[in-house]
This record gives sequence, structure tokens and C-alpha cells, in this order.
Amino acid sequence: MNNLQYDSAERNHYFYGKLMTVRDFENEQTYMNDKRRLGNRMLHGAGIVSGLGVLLVDNQTISLEAGMALDYLGREIVAREPCVKQISVLRGFDEIHGSGDVYLGIAYREELCEGTFSVAGAAGQNGMPREYNRVQEGYELFLTTREPNPAVLGVDNVLYDLCRLYDENGVTITLQIPRFAAAGDSFAVRVLFEKRDVSAPVHFSFTLESDMFRGENGERSVRVDYTETEVTTHKRLELDYTMACGPVQDDYTEIRVPANGFSLSIGSREGGRPEDDVVRPVRVSSRSLREVVTDAYFDLHFDDLLTAREGQAIYLAKLHVIASQSTYFIEKITRNPFRQHLLSAQLLGLLQSIDKAPSQALGGSTAIPQAADSTPELPGEAQQILTGAEVINLGVSPKVGRAYFSHEFIHGLGPGNICVVVAAENTARQGDPDTLIFGSGGVFSTEEFSLAAPACQTAAMLNAKKGTLQLGVKLLEKTSQQTVRLRWWAWRPSGEPVGRNQEVASDVRVVITPNTSNLEPLQQLRFTAVVEGCASQEVNWSVVEKNGGSIDRNGLYTAPAMEGVFEVQAQSVKYGNCHASAFVVVSKA
Repeated sequence: MNNLQYDSAERNHYFYGKLMTVRDFENEQTYMNDKRRLGNRMLHGAGIVSGLGVLLVDNQTISLEAGMALDYLGREIVAREPCVKQISVLRGFDEIHGSGDVYLGIAYREELCEGTFSVAGAAGQNGMPREYNRVQEGYELFLTTREPNPAVLGVDNVLYDLCRLYDENGVTITLQIPRFAAAGDSFAVRVLFEKRDVSAPVHFSFTLESDMFRGENGERSVRVDYTETEVTTHKRLELDYTMACGPVQDDYTEIRVPANGFSLSIGSREGGRPEDDVVRPVRVSSRSLREVVTDAYFDLHFDDLLTAREGQAIYLAKLHVIASQSTYFIEKITRNPFRQHLLSAQLLGLLQSIDKAPSQALGGSTAIPQAADSTPELPGEAQQILTGAEVINLGVSPKVGRAYFSHEFIHGLGPGNICVVVAAENTARQGDPDTLIFGSGGVFSTEEFSLAAPACQTAAMLNAKKGTLQLGVKLLEKTSQQTVRLRWWAWRPSGEPVGRNQEVASDVRVVITPNTSNLEPLQQLRFTAVVEGCASQEVNWSVVEKNGGSIDRNGLYTAPAMEGVFEVQAQSVKYGNCHASAFVVVSKA
């Protein structure tokens, strides 16, 4: 029943006195399964229907949430309860050699179970006839280091042509070019840029040329020019470049990328170029794009939709694994990297109603709620926003009802009244760092949320004269954790007077020692800062990159687990306009 073809074109015919054999009963099951799976594949597609989220339990273990998916043969993959696995026991782990990206997939699996005695069967190992009474449907998790081709995972290839421009030295540049364009309309050519384990900054440039298409300002070619300013070892971004189509009637044209106009550099090193010009055809139609794409989809061969191709699988997550000869750990998780979601009819109806309904229909408000990020919306204008994190030590045996406090630290906005918001980080979701708990965490202490952070109340105490903060938590439940990490945001509302010591000076300079340094992952280094021309030597330390490590109030920097170039800043507390930067290159020895 683990069949790969839909060939059940006949079913049983019953009549009184018919002698039923194993073949008849198996044919009955195969017919029903194939018809259901054919409907799943052709009417719904393949992808995640619900759940199947992947969480990081520790640096070697993942947790799969319950959920359901349909694979590329229409078979249902159902995980009825959460599953915790070390990745070392999964199929494909032996393929991991060194650090890099690994894809976690899920596949349909069935096996015989519930052994039973067979009257007519052949003898088993112990001389007794042995058979199985049931077929258990389930799933199998697997790992692969091969990056799948996104074009085979969905039907996007009907509309878009993916063209790989460059794929060397850990850098990949891909063009997403529409196969069709509407006469007199505009369209976007998307540049997909990705770097993996590359610590140096990347710069690339090339030209998009066409006989019939023009740029936004009427130019005959569109110049793509990108320079990486915020340098990280791993990055993925999308750049859109708009091209306009003239009043052309039902014709073919092309988009070209000349090889001699392509340049790429990684740091100070040249990265090479394509051997030949890249040319992709584009069909210009006077009909609507919706009609053209619909016709192109129905022109696909039936076998192309039914036959599973290489690389067609359900990919639940992309794991960045740091590995050496003796050990490994998962540095980062990206959930559902290829957005293999199947939208139900109910969800599609809801999304359609949002597109059609005016904003007043949502709760009677004229403002549509936006996706939450790590910074809360401020009530009114703010002159400056600062944020940071503090770890509060709970000790070996934390007591319920007891309050625990952080050290008093300088928030960086100077003396005077400011507004502060505090949230506790949910340490269970390391792959989802934006999961924060505002207010009392006891509200979410149910099985539905499965929070690892203990239920607690959070508070902040401001010393307006000194320009300092002190954070506190009060435990509401028993916990085995020894620390709680709090995130804070501080801003000065519009109209609030600035303290006397928050001044602006042109002759004050901050100097950081050392200004450049090389560290290994997770290594520590202490920075010192001198505020020249000022009696107050107090500075506020910060790391510019979100995942660029951490630094305490005394300048002790801890490098992140990943490689890259990261910026450390020191800002004068008295003179907020005076600050300096130092750069840390994190790489393995």
C-alpha cells in the first residue's frame, strides 16, 4: 500500500456466492486509498495543513509539534502527539560533514504490526506460521544536506523561471523572472541573495537588459548593485527591480544578463562571473495575467503532476549546524523554509474577506493591527528608543512568592522621567526569539502554550536623578530554572524635559580599546572605553547586530556561536551624541 502510482481503475464487484480471497480485499483497500490520494494531490496539493512546528529543546535536540501534512503522492502524514528527537538518531545525520545548513523533512511511512498466527502461512523463524494483523500508518523524520530546488515544490514554476546566476564560495544569487507579462503593465524581477558561512562582506552588480522592457524611468536597462553593509555570516534577502512593458501585442521577448557586466567580490577577493550570458524568454500577452497563468497550468502534462520528482518532500525546518570532529550543536532553526503551507477553504475565505472589507470592519477601528515585532508601539512620539536585556539570577532553589532583582544599570537616556516596558523571554523557543511575555506569565501557564519561562510578575524601578534602571521579577510558580531573562525598552515621551546631564558636545570623543579583535565562537573579551574631554566616564554598551553576541555593563563581550563580523558600541551617558564602535571578527581557529 506504499504505492507510488494511481493505477486502480477497477473495483470489486460483489454477488451472492462470490469466493473472496486476499487479492479481493487488498484490491478494495488499494482502490479506496488511490482515489482519496488522487483527490488530495490534484485538488489540494502538497504541504503542511496544520501544526508540525519545530522547536529547539537544546543545542542537539528538536521537538516536533503535532500536526498534519499531505505529501506529493497525496498521502496523509499525521503526527498525533509531540515528538522529541536528537538529530543524531535521524536518517541522514551521517551526511553532515562540518558546519552548514541541514534540512529537516518528514515522509510518509507505513509498517506491519500486531503479529498473529497464520493457519495457511509459511513457517517463521521459530517454526510457527507468522503474519501481521494491521498496517500502521505513520511518518519518519529525515535530514538532508542537499538544498532542494524550490521550483519542484509547488506550482510557482508555472509563472516564474528561477535562474541561478552564481553559486560558489558559499554565495548564491538567483533570478526569479516572470514567464509572462501583461502588455502595458509593470512587473518585478526578483534577485534572491544568500550567503552561508561567509564572514566577509559581499558586493555584486550586473545589468538586466531587454529589447521591449524598460526601467521605472524609461532606461533601456536596469542596474542591480548591492553592497552588504551589515555583515553577518549567514544572510538571505530578496531585492525587487521593476520593469515596465510597452504596448506590445502577443509577442515573445527576453531578459538578458551579460556575463561581461557581472562582477562579484567577497571582501577583497574577486568571486568570478558566469561563463555565458544568461537569457530567459518572457511572453507578452494582451490578455490578463490571471487568464494566461490559468491556461499555462492546465497545459501541464497530467503525469508531471502525479509523478513525484526528486527533491519533492515536505521540509519542516532548516537547521544551521555547527559541527566538528567530536561534537555538534544546532545554532539556529528556520521553520518551514520554503513556505510549504496548504491553505484550507476556511482560511482562504477569511483572507479574502480581509482583502475586500474596509479597515473599519476589524473591531470598529480604522487601524489594522500589524504583525508584532520585538519593539512595542509607542504612545505618541518618542525622541529616542533604547532596548536591552538583563539576566536575573534566581539561585539554586527559587522560592515561590519571592522577588528577585537585577543590578542597577544605566539605561542610556540620561536623567529625567522616561517610559519603560519590560517582558520576560520564553527560553523554550530558541528558534523563535520574538516570543515575549508581557505582564503576568501566569495567564499563559496552561497546556495549550507549554511555556518554559516560569510564571512571574515583572517590574522596573527608575531612578530619574541618576538615569538608571533596576528590573525585578516575582515568582508565581515553582521552577527549576536558575535564571530569568528580561527584555526592556525605554524612551522619553515627546514634551518630557531632558535631564541636565544629557547634553550635546562637539569636543567630546569616545575611544574604545581594542577597536578591532578576532575571537572564536563563544569566546569572551573585555572592552574599555574612555570619554575624552569629559569628567564623566560612564558609557552604555550595546551590540548592533541582533544575534551578534552580548556585552554587559562593564564591557565584557561574549561572542555568539556563529561566525561573522559584529559591531560593539559605547555611548557616553552624559553626551548622548558621542559614541564609538569596535568590530569583532568571530571565526573558528
